[in-house]
Amino acid sequence: MSSTPSSPQKLIDRHDELQAMIDEFNAILASPLRQRTIVSEELAEIVAKYGDDRRTKIVPFDGDMSMEDLIPQEDVVVTITRGGYAKRTKVDLYRSQHRGGKGVKGASLRGDDIVEHFFITTTHHWLLFFTNLGRVYRAKSYELPEAGRDSKGQHVANLLAFQPGEQIAQVLALRDYVTDPYLVLATRKGLVKKTRLSEYDSNRSGGLIAVNLRDGDELVGVGVASAIDDLLLVSVKGQSVRFTADDKTLRPMGRSTSGVTGMKFRRGDHLLSMSVIVNGSDPDVFVVFENGLAKRSLASDYTAKGRGILGVRVAQLSDRGGDLVGALTVDGEDEVMVVMEKGKIVRSRVDEVRRTGRNTMGVQFATPDKHDSIVAVARNADRGIEVVLGSVLDDEKPGNPATTGNAAPTVIDSASEGAKAAGSVTFEQNADDDNTDDNPGGSE
Repeated sequence: MSSTPSSPQKLIDRHDELQAMIDEFNAILASPLRQRTIVSEELAEIVAKYGDDRRTKIVPFDGDMSMEDLIPQEDVVVTITRGGYAKRTKVDLYRSQHRGGKGVKGASLRGDDIVEHFFITTTHHWLLFFTNLGRVYRAKSYELPEAGRDSKGQHVANLLAFQPGEQIAQVLALRDYVTDPYLVLATRKGLVKKTRLSEYDSNRSGGLIAVNLRDGDELVGVGVASAIDDLLLVSVKGQSVRFTADDKTLRPMGRSTSGVTGMKFRRGDHLLSMSVIVNGSDPDVFVVFENGLAKRSLASDYTAKGRGILGVRVAQLSDRGGDLVGALTVDGEDEVMVVMEKGKIVRSRVDEVRRTGRNTMGVQFATPDKHDSIVAVARNADRGIEVVLGSVLDDEKPGNPATTGNAAPTVIDSASEGAKAAGSVTFEQNADDDNTDDNPGGSE
């Protein structure tokens, strides 16, 4: 088939047309000014074709909206170590176990760091961090980093603006500032104060003064209480004072005050701990000496009296035991951990120590190596955990570790082998002891 004379010309014309388009496109790509001009012209055509008056009306939002409203409220486990590492973990990562379960692995820690605060709360509850220098900082639970069960979390210095030298002395979990009426605080020199909890409701990121400390003093104990609860103060030399926190004995004071004398001391003595004994309860008082002796007595063995006195002994003292290094209120299924100066850690259930009277010597709970001693004691919040997933959080007292369980006794050595958790020696109570003051002193 023959071609017409016009066919070659059509090909030439098409080539010239395509070449012109290529030259035009290259010129556009090489000129930002022409690109903006073309975009502007095309947008103007769209406005001319589709532009009309707005049909919706924008009005100011009638109400408050915050980031917290976008965060689901769910139950979480908050873990804070003695070294200041904090995290939150979803409750369902700690599976429910039957009584006697062996538990699950908790945070992976280094050296002599231990889990000191462990409780169940919700993402929208407040956490109050009290420091040894008498200041209090707060954060919502959801502000803590979310981490796995075996993670140690992040240091609180990344979340809170601590001042130099500040360390966490106590952590409280609060639903609000009205459920519990008072916050009670105790210092190393024996001062105590009771302040309405609502006075600590502040958004200051730099923290608030929780107690106005005097020179050389520091905060050692914090708790929430009502006017019918009791406070138990214990000193390093083994003295104790228990009194009711009613307005007659301990009147409410302002937030920036120093407090009043809760306990007096002999030379070389100072306050070790403060515990809140809820009205109607009778927990065990568990004390540990620096050389490893420990004893467990009912709180009812400590009669409530006035404040500002030397108090009564928590145990028969001897050179064998040394000074007290820990005093806790516990129940029979709790575990405690003792930390040695050289890094060893001993963990054991408190019911390994038989309950005895207040004025007894106790039993050997842990055996430090030669030239070693116990420097810290804490309730083992991260023990073999049996979290009761169906528990009602509203029934828990804020600030109390929300842990349950019945794990088998365990001995841990974080530095080397040799630490022991044992003790079968018992001592008879002194029949002459009638729970009277060793040296009654007047109130302030």
